[in-house]
Amino acid sequence: MPETFPRPRAAGDARGAAGRTAWVDAAKGLCIVLVVLHHAVMFLEPQGLVPGPLSMLNTALASLRMPLFFLASGLFLATALARPWRTLLHRRVALFGWLYLLWTTAQFGLFALLPAGIAPSIATQDTTALLLSPLVPAPSMWFLYALAVFSVAARLLRPVPAPALLAVTALLSALVGAGTIEIASFGWEFMARYAFFFVLGWHGRRLVERLAATASLPRVAVAGVVAAGAAAGAVLLGLHEVPGVAFVLNLLAVTGGVLVAAELVRWRIGRVVIALGRRTLPIYLTNVLVIGVVTTLLAGLQLPAPAQYVMVALVTALAVVAALLLHRALLRARCGWLYDLPGRWAARPATG
Repeated sequence: MPETFPRPRAAGDARGAAGRTAWVDAAKGLCIVLVVLHHAVMFLEPQGLVPGPLSMLNTALASLRMPLFFLASGLFLATALARPWRTLLHRRVALFGWLYLLWTTAQFGLFALLPAGIAPSIATQDTTALLLSPLVPAPSMWFLYALAVFSVAARLLRPVPAPALLAVTALLSALVGAGTIEIASFGWEFMARYAFFFVLGWHGRRLVERLAATASLPRVAVAGVVAAGAAAGAVLLGLHEVPGVAFVLNLLAVTGGVLVAAELVRWRIGRVVIALGRRTLPIYLTNVLVIGVVTTLLAGLQLPAPAQYVMVALVTALAVVAALLLHRALLRARCGWLYDLPGRWAARPATG
C-alpha cells in the first residue's frame, strides 16, 4: 500500500485493492478492531482488569461490530455468485471451512494448555464440542462458518426476490434478537440475527454506497447521537425484549458505522484503518490466541480503574500487531497453508 492515501472527491469514489471501495476496507478495519477489543474485554474482565463503563460500552458496540462486518462481507457477493459452483465452493466454502476447522482445533489446543480460569467459558470448548464443531459453530471462529454457509445459501436463493429475502431475514433478526425465538447454539443464533445485514449488503449495495457518499462530520455526529440515544433509551425503558428493538438498534448503528468509515477515508488516520481492513483475516484467526497468552501473563495483576483503560487498549493493540507479525513470519516460513488451502488447492481469494 502506498505511503499516502488520496482524499477522494466523494466517499464512494475511492477504490481499494481488488476493486473494493476504500470505505469498505475502512469499515472492515473498524470492525476487526472492535472484535479484538471485545475479545480483550472478554478475557480481561474475569481478571478484574476491565472498568465497568468500558464493559458497558463493549456490550453496546455489539449492535455495530458484527452487523457491519456482515454488511461489508455481502457487498461484493454478487461477483462471487456469478461464478461457477465449483469456484464458489472452492473459494468460499472449502477455504473458509478449512480455516475454521484448522484454527478451531488450534484454539482448543492452546486453551487446554492455559491455566484454569484464563479462557472464559464462552470462548472454550470441551472435546465433544470440538468434534461437533462442523455442525455447531465454534466460539470465536463462527464468523468463518457463517460466511461459508451464507455463500451457499445465497447461491441457492438467487431466484428469490430481494424484498422477500430482506423481509424474512429482518423478521428472523427481530424475533431472535428479542429472544422470542431461542437458539441454543451461540454461533447459529448470531447467524440468524445478522443474516439480514449480509443480504442487505448483497442486494442493497447501491443503497449502501449512496449512504456512504453522503458522509460528513455533521452527519456522523447526528448518526452517533441518534444511535447512542436510542440504545440508552432501550436500556432505560427495558425494551430489549420487544421484537424489533434490537434490530432497529443494529440498523442505526450500522448506518452510523457506514458514515464513519466513509468519512475516515478523508483523513490521514484512515490509512491505518484501511490497511487493517485489508488484513482482517490473519487478525481474526489469531487474535484470541495472543490475548489468551497475554491474559495468562497478566493474571493476578491489580490496577486502578484509569490504568485498566490503558491496559485494555494496549492488549487490543498488541493482539492486532502480534497477529500481523505472526502472519508475516509464518508466510516467510512457508506456512501459508495456515491462512489458505494447502498446496495446489490454495484459493488465494481476495479475502480480508
